[in-house]
Amino acid sequence: MANQKKKWVAFKGNLTIPAAMAGEKEDLKVQSGEPVQVPDFYADSVVQDGIAEHCEAPKKKAAAKKSVEPTAEEKAAAEKAVAEVAVTDAQAALEAAEGTDGADAARAALLAAQEALAALQD
Repeated sequence: MANQKKKWVAFKGNLTIPAAMAGEKEDLKVQSGEPVQVPDFYADSVVQDGIAEHCEAPKKKAAAKKSVEPTAEEKAAAEKAVAEVAVTDAQAALEAAEGTDGADAARAALLAAQEALAALQD
């Protein structure tokens, strides 16, 4: 089957294409709607039988983008933002805990959050 014309088809159901028809060494299992390239005589036959449709070749996937490691400044800014949120949350927790048994723990948590923020601002 050297240099035989091929066409792209998408089958309407999951099936196995015999190796001889797929032009492969082994049978080819395909999923419904998956584009597959087969010899043109086979493509025309399965389309005529209504079990597949002609389709376009699948688009090549773009190369995966390399993940960019954040810079030291970006990391520091993110840590500072997290610390600021922690202070805000601790202040809200203290306000909610005022006059209760948990007020002392809330004050301690606020103090710890403020100290952590101060350390990041230096």
